[in-house]
Amino acid sequence: MRLTHNMYSLSIYKTYKGRISDGSKALNNISTGSKLSSAKDNPGKIGRNETLKIQVLTNDAASKNIQDTNSMLQTFDGSLQEINDNLARIKELTVSAGSGTLSDEDKKIIQNEIDNVKKDINDLANNTEFNGIKLTSISTSSLNENPTKTIRASIGTLSDENIDIPFFDETTSNLGIDSLDVNDVNTSLKSVDKAIQMVSKIISKYGSIQNRLEGTVDYLSSKDINVQKAQSRIGDADIAEEMMNYSKSQLLVNSSIGLLAQSNNFPKDCLNILANVK
Repeated sequence: MRLTHNMYSLSIYKTYKGRISDGSKALNNISTGSKLSSAKDNPGKIGRNETLKIQVLTNDAASKNIQDTNSMLQTFDGSLQEINDNLARIKELTVSAGSGTLSDEDKKIIQNEIDNVKKDINDLANNTEFNGIKLTSISTSSLNENPTKTIRASIGTLSDENIDIPFFDETTSNLGIDSLDVNDVNTSLKSVDKAIQMVSKIISKYGSIQNRLEGTVDYLSSKDINVQKAQSRIGDADIAEEMMNYSKSQLLVNSSIGLLAQSNNFPKDCLNILANVK
């Protein structure tokens, strides 16, 4: 018989420590909402969980890029619409100047208004910007409807998921209306019509890019939801299950304490029995 080492008590104590550890882990999972706080919790799934987390973060970053790019295009589109309205006003004034009932003074007034409208167009073209990025990229050639500059924006999580945003020169010189003369109505009308056509094409290009960006946002949103669901299944704690595990561990801890109290009396009880033996 061994009285020096209470093996039964040591066994209960070992179980007691294990239950405390289980309870602490369950409580940590409840408080953090995650069941993978460290690699030792599940070495086989921690890597996949971190990969999915990175995918969620990169999807969010790509969505933000798209939203910022779309906001820039909306700003430019607003200015282009104003330029288009100004061109429409110029055409209206030019047609009015073709009336044979106008005096030279009347034509001079019309010419002054056309010149003021052209200044408005140049102000819109040169001063419209978004976060320091200007609407107009100055071109050296006239009547150029091809982009003179492009900026590449990342709209996805892969290296080739990019879109090039074109920039154009919408100043009156590039639109070909810098020297409109109300005394030459036919030539002026041709120039204005070309300018309106050019601006309309630019608006259409920006509109098509916005449609593509909106479709990409919807795709990324759907993808992000699926990735978050997968990551949640792997890394998120089931609170109901963790509460049950915590309650179970607390019950076993309390039982172990009671058993330890009884087992610690075994050597004393044995000695009392031996003391009464004659």
